[in-house]
Amino acid sequence: SDTEFWDKMQAEWEEMARRNWISENQETPGQVTISTIEKGYYFHTENPFKDWPGAFEEGLKKMKEGDLPVTILYLEAAILQEPNDAEAWQFLGITQAENENEPAAIVALQR
Repeated sequence: SDTEFWDKMQAEWEEMARRNWISENQETPGQVTISTIEKGYYFHTENPFKDWPGAFEEGLKKMKEGDLPVTILYLEAAILQEPNDAEAWQFLGITQAENENEPAAIVALQR
């Protein structure tokens, strides 16, 4: 349907805008890093799931459904809630790689 098409286009547009973020020395508007330890991984500042209880589990559900942009948002929310969650970082890296965002995948997997 037309609505699904435009929703997908919007999600793709947001992801394309997001890919322009890797930089050690400058912060892109609309994104924030949680600490220098994350080595340049920038999170969405307007993540609707940032306070979502069970964000990690929801992210895994969305991953199984193949909804990569929403999976990334849930996994980022889970990491913002628990920055040392190695499993969340791993799944975020895998999802970023599947979403063809290799620089983000590398940073997440290094974490």
